[in-house]
Amino acid sequence: MSTSELIRKIRVQKAEQLLLSGKYNITETANLVGLNSISYFRECFKEEYGLSPSEYIKKIMER
Repeated sequence: MSTSELIRKIRVQKAEQLLLSGKYNITETANLVGLNSISYFRECFKEEYGLSPSEYIKKIMER
């Protein structure tokens, strides 16, 4: 894993924590973790968790 891949992974994991806190929406979360392009943020999130951020939140809330 390259350095940039590791940093992206850490950012996406932090984004997951922020989203699950319920305090921030997807756009705010992306900005807080330094991924300012929403489309890129969604792409990275889906790569890490297999779901888009909104799908992930919906799935978690169903539990």
